[in-house]
Amino acid sequence: MKSVRVIAVSEEEALKLGQKELAAKTGEKIEPADLTVKLVEEKKGLLGFGRKKIYQVALKDRGLSRREEGFLDMAVEDISIDGEFAVKINDDGVFLRVSPPEGEGKAVHYQQIKTTLDKKEIVEVDWQKVQSVLQDATDEWVKIAPRKPELDRDGKAEIEISKDKLKAFISYSPALGGKSLSTADLFNKLADAGVKYGIKGEKLEQIIKNRTPVEHLLIAEGSLPVPGKDAELIYHFEQKTESIGTEREDGSIDFYELGLITNVQPGDLLVTKKEAEPGKPGKAVTGEELPPPRPRDIGLPSGKNVKKQDDHTLVAGIAGQVVLDGNRVHVLPVYEVNGDVDLSTGNIDFVGNVIIKGDVKEGFKVRAQGNVEVRGNVTGADIEARGKIIIHKGYIGKGNRRIIAGGDVMVKFVENGIITTEKNIIVADAVMHSQLTAGESIEVTEKKGLLVGGVYKARNRIKANIIGSALATNTYLEVGIDPELKARIRNLEEGIKKDQLNLTKSKKAIIILDKLKKEGQLTQEKKFLYGRLEKTVERLKKMIAEKRGEIEDIKEKMKTVENGYIAAGKKIFPGVKMTIGNSHLNIHDEMGPSKFIESEGEVRQVAL
Repeated sequence: MKSVRVIAVSEEEALKLGQKELAAKTGEKIEPADLTVKLVEEKKGLLGFGRKKIYQVALKDRGLSRREEGFLDMAVEDISIDGEFAVKINDDGVFLRVSPPEGEGKAVHYQQIKTTLDKKEIVEVDWQKVQSVLQDATDEWVKIAPRKPELDRDGKAEIEISKDKLKAFISYSPALGGKSLSTADLFNKLADAGVKYGIKGEKLEQIIKNRTPVEHLLIAEGSLPVPGKDAELIYHFEQKTESIGTEREDGSIDFYELGLITNVQPGDLLVTKKEAEPGKPGKAVTGEELPPPRPRDIGLPSGKNVKKQDDHTLVAGIAGQVVLDGNRVHVLPVYEVNGDVDLSTGNIDFVGNVIIKGDVKEGFKVRAQGNVEVRGNVTGADIEARGKIIIHKGYIGKGNRRIIAGGDVMVKFVENGIITTEKNIIVADAVMHSQLTAGESIEVTEKKGLLVGGVYKARNRIKANIIGSALATNTYLEVGIDPELKARIRNLEEGIKKDQLNLTKSKKAIIILDKLKKEGQLTQEKKFLYGRLEKTVERLKKMIAEKRGEIEDIKEKMKTVENGYIAAGKKIFPGVKMTIGNSHLNIHDEMGPSKFIESEGEVRQVAL
């Protein structure tokens, strides 16, 4: 409500009545100086008596209310805004204005001002005055140098086109007292340089509006050619990389029969080739058509024991296992050792799968790019495979000998062994005094299911029937990843809350200033503040987005930890020390079936 109508005998009376009524309706203190009074109607009474005068009493346009002014002052005080400076040149000389920072914003540095003055080629600068203006930061214009008309310079613009003709760049220097360039002048410069397509007109207008130097700014952009489709190879065989085992007739899982081998017969189709497809041309900034890149052709990936049926087809040449090794397809027979790996065989290094029907004796090495299956025992030997390793009997480690696998490791029992895998370690009977590290889980849950003595680490879970022993043998278990991740998330979330609060205040302050802008009452000081607030909003949005992105990345890494656990199916004994995520627990008393998880910063026992 900005105005009211009152009945009064005079303007003075109307002013008092209007002041009282408007103050009641707006809830604000109103002074007579805030009001205007206008006679809008006059009625004569009967026989000249009871004459009425109707006045309109209105509030003058005061810009912001006291409440809005108060919020603006408070918001600006709380918001972190960097200090800024500006330089202007007129007939009276060169003037500098420095605005102080707000909140935790950064102050203007002396070197920033010096660099700007040097670029503008200002001479005879009173540097002591510059230091004084910088120190006081009163947001007022102060003369720091005389005007030198002889140093005036016309505005300049240069255009550069990239070698591929897909981009054009502009370098612009504003006039220093001389003839200025207009937007039309810049368009003419582009035309003279041969730039006809993809011109960013809004950037040209912004350059002229800002009147600040720009260097190598992208001002026109062509359209890239649309690439065609490269030739494609279609593989007609299955590359099995994961399996937990095969199902027996009784429904149980046989962990030693994986079914990972892909067998083929002579003449079986392996690979077909799909020809390349051409692309579509693009357009240069000069208007020229740009041809698309020629699609890449690819040859058939012929390897060992395969045949080229025609220019588009590969088939198997022998019966065996098909293997994709890098860029080649081979059909390989499985390497079989009918007895032990010993002096009669020497070390084994094979590109496919290896089956050893006997034992691997002490000191020998077996390496395979596929899977390794040992039907006997492994004692004091090294086995390394990109795929799975299956040991039907036991693994006894000696010294630094170890087993390393890219897939699951399955073994009947382990004693003094070192095993590392990117996947799971599955032990049928017992693990004693060993070092096991699994990218996913460790499971010792068949038969005795004993896990005792040593160090055992897994990302997701560790499960055994019995963990530790009645002799309180030291047994260390660890599940999870970097314990500092949760603390990092908390810090990031607190930072986002602070940034969001500053963002809200900045936006509200801009809304208030917009009101003044619409009414044409935005002072030079408020214009300066408006620009600084806009920059603050963009900076805060970027900071919030970056922090949210980092939180999502961390949470993705933590998914496995949140569901990680350690479980004893029958018993867990004293001497067991466990770590889950960032939390630790030492077992001091024998317990029955137990499951342990991390909750609220500590390891807790829950129902199994």
